[in-house]
Amino acid sequence: MKDSKMELQKPSKTSLLKLMILRAWRERWNVALWGINIKRVLPRGVSGDAYNLADCILQQSMVGLNANPLVLNYLNHCLCANLVSHAAVLRRISKYDHFDRVYCITALLEFLEEVMDGVTCRNKPEEAILPNAVTSLIYWVIQIVAMVMKNFEIGSEISAEQSYMFERTCVIVEKFTSNQFLMGIYYIGCYDDIDTYGQIRDKFNGFKNILQVYPCNNAISQSLQQLAYLDASKLTMPRLHSKGVESVSYCVQPLLAVEVLLHPCNDTSYFVAELQMIQRLKNYTLTRLIYEIVRAGFISLSNVVEVSRGTLWGAFTFFKVPHIIKQLHALQKSNDEQTPTDHFPEVVEAFELLLEDNLLLDLLDTKCSCNIIEYLLNDWTKQHLVTDVQVKHFATQRENTSLMLQKRESGNQALSIINFIIRAEVPLSGVLKTLSTDYNKVQEALLGVLCQVLVGNSFDLILSVATVEGRLKTFVTRLIQCNENSKQVPGEIGKPSIIRSTLFDVSFLMLTFIVQTYGSDVVLSEHGDSFFEKWVRECMAERNKPKNPRNMIALCEEQIVDELLLSLRNPETQHKNSNLTWQDICLNLPGVLNHVLIAWEKDILTSTDVKSILENIKRRMFSFSVCATSFLCAYMYSVRENELLKPLNMIQQFLTPLSSEEMTSQENVKERLGLSFQIIRKMQQDVHPSSNTKSRSINLTQNLVSQTPLSDQFREVWKTVTEHGWLPVMSAQILESLLQSGGPTWLTKHLVHEILICKYTKDMLKTMDIVFAILHLDIERNTEALLKDIIPLYANQMVGGEINEPQSHVLALLSVYCIISALEHRQGTISTLQQKRTRTHSEADNSDLDLSNVPKLRKLNQEGGSDNSCSNDFLSDNHPLLTAVNSDTTNKTTGRDTIRTATLKEPLYSSVQYIFKLLQQFVTSDVLTPKVYFAYRFISLLIECGGERIRPVLKLLPVQLIQNLLKVMVSEDISVGLICSLYDLRTATGRQSAVSDLSVWRNIRLKENSLKL
Repeated sequence: MKDSKMELQKPSKTSLLKLMILRAWRERWNVALWGINIKRVLPRGVSGDAYNLADCILQQSMVGLNANPLVLNYLNHCLCANLVSHAAVLRRISKYDHFDRVYCITALLEFLEEVMDGVTCRNKPEEAILPNAVTSLIYWVIQIVAMVMKNFEIGSEISAEQSYMFERTCVIVEKFTSNQFLMGIYYIGCYDDIDTYGQIRDKFNGFKNILQVYPCNNAISQSLQQLAYLDASKLTMPRLHSKGVESVSYCVQPLLAVEVLLHPCNDTSYFVAELQMIQRLKNYTLTRLIYEIVRAGFISLSNVVEVSRGTLWGAFTFFKVPHIIKQLHALQKSNDEQTPTDHFPEVVEAFELLLEDNLLLDLLDTKCSCNIIEYLLNDWTKQHLVTDVQVKHFATQRENTSLMLQKRESGNQALSIINFIIRAEVPLSGVLKTLSTDYNKVQEALLGVLCQVLVGNSFDLILSVATVEGRLKTFVTRLIQCNENSKQVPGEIGKPSIIRSTLFDVSFLMLTFIVQTYGSDVVLSEHGDSFFEKWVRECMAERNKPKNPRNMIALCEEQIVDELLLSLRNPETQHKNSNLTWQDICLNLPGVLNHVLIAWEKDILTSTDVKSILENIKRRMFSFSVCATSFLCAYMYSVRENELLKPLNMIQQFLTPLSSEEMTSQENVKERLGLSFQIIRKMQQDVHPSSNTKSRSINLTQNLVSQTPLSDQFREVWKTVTEHGWLPVMSAQILESLLQSGGPTWLTKHLVHEILICKYTKDMLKTMDIVFAILHLDIERNTEALLKDIIPLYANQMVGGEINEPQSHVLALLSVYCIISALEHRQGTISTLQQKRTRTHSEADNSDLDLSNVPKLRKLNQEGGSDNSCSNDFLSDNHPLLTAVNSDTTNKTTGRDTIRTATLKEPLYSSVQYIFKLLQQFVTSDVLTPKVYFAYRFISLLIECGGERIRPVLKLLPVQLIQNLLKVMVSEDISVGLICSLYDLRTATGRQSAVSDLSVWRNIRLKENSLKL
């Protein structure tokens, strides 16, 4: 009973489809009748892929030795009616493995030839399987070719049927490689199914030799190789930026001018990384890059006026550049490449190019009083960059001209600094060796060596060579040790005490000068415990690092301050048994000067009394003058403008020359006094710039000294840049000061404006290169300003037609260049080395010092009466210009994929996010506007210039941005190559996004073609 009541199980949809296919074949349904009946079986809106319709039809069509054309027509109808997907059909064809059935294979090939032009995706499930289906299909086609080639190898000929099948295969391959959509899908599929792609390559390698002797068109061999060895460059991608090499470079010299100005101490690999970035952006060969580097060094060397800058650029060109070239050559040399051991061919070729620049070489030969090529290459032979024979060859070509120029200028030409630079390595090594010797054994000799270093320009020369050779920190470390060893020993008298005090003074002054020049963050360790390092951290007034004078005073000990006040007021009353050491005096002078200032302000001391105290400070040790000046500069930061006169006058007193008796009373006074004057002047300039243009020569820290408006200064310096066609060293210094004063947004806005006002494209690109290099004064903050402030500003002008082509293109190109440079700086290519000096606000409390606290005034006024007039004996100046920019950046890590560890960090991360959101706003409508085209240019140039290195930036692309662009832009502009390059195809998310965009692109193209028909 139960069995009779059981309902018969309904057949599945797949079974019904198979039965209907058999019925259609038996009754010989035409395509129209098939279409009517198939819709009765399939639910409305459901694809046949859910019931394996393509499999069922193909199985029925391939039952015998010959294919059933009627059933294949049913499959073609299903494709046209969107009842099955192209992905399902291609995947099912690739599973057919009866390669011995030639007629069936041929029928499938003919079917493919018919439907291939219409292959596309219409929904997400199709997008998921199409890349694998296409990859499997290519493997299937390769297997057919392999079978034919095997039969040809065995019998030296093939049958007519196999020959026709091979012809159809060739047509399929040609149509496939010419179809950019299919090539793009195949490119994605190779990442999705690496094993199948490996099999394709292995199969091709198995028959490629036979294919060469087979009587067929060479084009098929190239097409098959293109499928087996897939290259992304074969995917079409119209270039917006010329890939050709410019005849004249305007980028390398300004970039090196900025980097040598800011980071002369940086390791060789820092410069190598940045120059490699330029090489990639400009498509330079190694020969061209070497030529540009040497030419940049020569241009800057011919331009410098200051001795310290001249020695630095000379040392950089002679000593640093060879190491840069060697690293570049090692990084770009292939393992199997055979190169000479005694020279680099690229260096020889670069100097052949350099010899054509006669004007530059003539200028240098005249200025340096030598054959600069010969001098340079003679030194480079030690590095095995050139041989002696090649040096003679180059020297001979310049010999007559050089001698004539030197003879012409012999009457008024001073001895060239180049002659000293190339000999400076030996004195540096000698100084370092002496400093490393046992201090107790060589005190007198060490004093002689250090004092000799201060004679003339020797100190600048040694510092320059130590800087470019990476030995500056070693020099500083040993000087600090010397200073520690020279600290006062209680009870020591006589000549040993004099030598020790002079060594303490000399080493302290030399160290202070070095810290002033390069910055404490560059030359000192972060947590050094020596006396000098402690003094720098707590008491030294550094540029852009003002100290709080209250903190300095808090470090002073009252007992020591009392004793110092008495001894300075009445030197004759100083006790011989005083326990005051030199280091104690250095640390407690702020307390003394604070009481002197208060007493002078209260008219308890006269200007004469103050002069006497200051003179007593200076006579004891020149280091004390420096320590006192440091406190006075910190004090000037914290008081009102009308209270600056007294501390300025006190500093000026330290700069008064000594009498002849005082100059002869001690040894080496002239050298120490001269160095202390340089240090004091630089401290004063940093806190209170002088309007006197002559004072620029002492301002080696590139501080802003002009009191004219910033815009006027910029116009003046930019006029100099445009007249030269490159970036003079002094102009780089002024621009760095303008960056501090006006900020990154102000400077970037003015620089971009100079690009956009150019009339001709050539001039615009030249200016853009110079501006790009200048932005490296602080590439991260300037890039942030460009993306967040400048681009939005000019985007509004694009609508009104104020910004057209080529301005829009150049603006996009500059933005891309800056993003790439900032990205490589952050990713570790450069950031693992020394970072650029950051500018921070002082943590000091800039409120006025409390003048009501007047202890020990009686000690200062023991002599009684005074002149109550406020003295104007000294020089007075205006209020100091203090600029400090807070660049507080936090490191954030992003990244959706674990495959690539490189991530964007602030401020680049937020800047890129901001610009992408802005671009997305540009393409919200369906109208093609200049803003939309700018968005397209920006993204295309990112791909062109950045390649794989720009991948972390592209991860931040909004999901809908590209598809919105596809709907607005002409489909010929946005190519398959561009879409495939936008995403990281090593990840499933990247592949899915790429296929989705390609499908949109494909459907738009098919729609356009159908409208044309």
